[in-house]
Amino acid sequence: MSILSKAGRVHASFPITLPPSGKWLLRVIGLKNRFVFGMYRRHMKTIGYLGQIDKLVGVPVTTRNWNTIVTIVRILKGHGKQGR
Repeated sequence: MSILSKAGRVHASFPITLPPSGKWLLRVIGLKNRFVFGMYRRHMKTIGYLGQIDKLVGVPVTTRNWNTIVTIVRILKGHGKQGR
């Protein structure tokens, strides 16, 4: 999931697969409000494609994996890291 720094002007239609040909490393599925949803493969070249999300939506974004998002939600709800 990527989070936009502010509401952006989307410069693309979704879904998008990067690279456009060959084995995909990043799939951007959609955008809702300030959240961009997608999947990526762990690969050295993936970071370069993640950097292109900023250009697609027109504002800076930060990308985090789903485990990090869930941990942040737990902390904000006051649950911390239960079970660890």
